[in-house]
Amino acid sequence: MNQKNIEQLANRILQAEKILNPPIKSEVLAESYFGLDFDCGKLGNDKLAGLKVAEKKIYMNESRADEFNVNFGLKNFTIAHELGHWVLHKDLIGEHTPQMEREADKFATYLLMPEKMIREEFAKINPSFTWSDVYLMSEKFCVSVTAMKIRLSQRELKLIYVDFNSGKCYRSKEEFLEKEGGQIKLF
Repeated sequence: MNQKNIEQLANRILQAEKILNPPIKSEVLAESYFGLDFDCGKLGNDKLAGLKVAEKKIYMNESRADEFNVNFGLKNFTIAHELGHWVLHKDLIGEHTPQMEREADKFATYLLMPEKMIREEFAKINPSFTWSDVYLMSEKFCVSVTAMKIRLSQRELKLIYVDFNSGKCYRSKEEFLEKEGGQIKLF
């Protein structure tokens, strides 16, 4: 499914639930809008969560419970990712592809950090935007700092430029080039 369709699906859910401001609580949406339940289970060390369509249940990896307790943004995004599988892939039982994972991530991104809300919040702090504002926005939207950094730098928004080598954020690619001496370092 293309990005625009995924974004439209996420926006329809927010409209149906009359959600106008962050944070969007994916656990509440899962239970109230989709009728999904939650449980904990052993899912292996590399998985954060999993969806059992037949049971209408999201299983959170019990071995990652400490991570979820410390980083609620990670938990919120993980649940939204599983909602993405529910909305986009629930009829594809047994199939699991990297493309499906990317689509679920996109759905989570659009659900938790809708463009309109991101632009409104960003407008409140721009042009004085600093690295600490990424943290403030991630807290406001209840997502991880990494998720917010990626969202703000995505092509359709172009609100900031992130040098993923250093982790520094800039208001534009031009500012990055100016402050880093006009060079883009690839490694």
